[in-house]
Amino acid sequence: MKTPRPTIAVVMPVFNEQEVLPQTRDRLTRLFDANEDIVWCAILVNDGSHDRSPVMLEEFATRDPRFRVIHLARNFGFQAALAAGLTAAEGDAVVTMDADLQDPPELIPQLISAWRNGADVVRATRRTRQETGIRRLGMDLFHRLFGHVSDTTITPNAGTFGLMSRRALNALNELPERHRFFPG
Repeated sequence: MKTPRPTIAVVMPVFNEQEVLPQTRDRLTRLFDANEDIVWCAILVNDGSHDRSPVMLEEFATRDPRFRVIHLARNFGFQAALAAGLTAAEGDAVVTMDADLQDPPELIPQLISAWRNGADVVRATRRTRQETGIRRLGMDLFHRLFGHVSDTTITPNAGTFGLMSRRALNALNELPERHRFFPG
C-alpha cells in the first residue's frame, strides 16, 4: 500500500521585499519541484507592503497554485503576519521562514527529515546574522535583556526559521495570546 505524500506549508511574512521576491519564488519553486514526494504550499503574507510586493505575490499565485497570498490591511508587524499565515496553514507540518532569504529554503529538507524522525518542533539557528551597526546592537541588547527578565532562553541568531508538526501548530493556534513573540 502506497503511503500518502505529506503536505508541507511554508509560511513567509512579506514586507517590502520586491527586490528579493523573484529569487525567493525561484528557490522555493526549485525546492518544490525537486521534492515531488511532498505536497507543497507556500503561504506568503503581505504585511502591508508599500512597494510592488503585493502585485508580485499575486503574480506568483496566478502562475503557480502552490503559492497562496494573504493580504493584511496594513502593516501589523512580522509576528502578526506570521500568526496570520500559521492560522491559514493546512497540512501535516508547517515551515516558518523569512522572505528575505536570510533563511535558505534549501535547508527545508533537513527540517522535514527531523520531523519525519519524530520531532514536533524543529528550530534552525543562523551561524551569523546579516544585520550590522545599530540594528545588530539593538538585537544583541534585546536578547540579553530578554534573557534577564524571562524564564525562556532565546538562542542568539535564532529567528523563526523552523518547522512545526500539525500537532504543535494546533496547540499553538489554540493559545489565547494575540501578541506573540515566536522565537520565545
